[in-house]
Amino acid sequence: MKTDRLLEIIIYLLNHENVSAKKLAEHFNVSARTIQRDMISISLAGIPVYAAGGKKGGYSILQEYKMNSQSMKPEEYQLALKALKSLATSYSDYSLDSLIEKYNTLAEKKDGQAIYWDFGVTKENNMVQEWNAVLKKAIEENRIVKFRYRSANGEETCRTGQPLAIHYKWYAWYLFLWSFDTPEYRTCKVARIQDLIITDDISQVDHGSIEERMKESEQTYYRTCISVEIHFFEETISLMTEYFPDCKIEKVEEKEYKLHLNVPKKERLWKALLLSFGDKVWVVSPAEYRDELIQTALKFLDNYDI
Repeated sequence: MKTDRLLEIIIYLLNHENVSAKKLAEHFNVSARTIQRDMISISLAGIPVYAAGGKKGGYSILQEYKMNSQSMKPEEYQLALKALKSLATSYSDYSLDSLIEKYNTLAEKKDGQAIYWDFGVTKENNMVQEWNAVLKKAIEENRIVKFRYRSANGEETCRTGQPLAIHYKWYAWYLFLWSFDTPEYRTCKVARIQDLIITDDISQVDHGSIEERMKESEQTYYRTCISVEIHFFEETISLMTEYFPDCKIEKVEEKEYKLHLNVPKKERLWKALLLSFGDKVWVVSPAEYRDELIQTALKFLDNYDI
């Protein structure tokens, strides 16, 4: 919409000293002539925008013109801005880029930055970003989707459902949807979705508060948690405290300690983490979990000529 574009242009100019019509046209995917008309509309709206001629000319907004807000302190804007920029390293979305532009405008930039975040290492492949965009559109239009899904065990199933939310947790993007196959609320890892199709069908199901449904689903998942007793040597205390900060560490005997770790039954990451400690950490109970970890290690060794 033109009104949205005008607002975005104003915000863009507030964050840049001097921008040519060509660059603005490319940035907003319109013609240079459209940009010229937009500048007239912005000026008529009372925004002090002016054009400078010459080779390095372009459009600018008077330095005296500032956007003010009394609801947040400058340091709060800085904190929000850093969080948004960090999120952008793991999620690609034009609206997010636009929001960052707005916070750039509102944040005071004269103070140095003291805190940095970077989620770049957690950014998933381009297909996940594409699926996120498709799912976002389906959510907005209450569309029913179909896709093939590959479980952690490599099993493939065809699923049909109404996507309700995409959310980021456990260093990955997940889809929360109402499954018509079961029927029930389910959570699927976006990276495991294949052949995603938005159908023409509109869902008429009233789900109430999606946030509440997500919380209920998560609580159901965590009710499958089992307490695993883990023993480890004294030299590993600092790392165990780092990885499991909420677990109480108790001394068993000289140089040997233990903790109880609550893990969902289907969770796999804890196995990889414990195996990374080598012979410094071992599972005591329950026996089935201990045996499961042993079998995982043995299968790993089967890949090598030992």
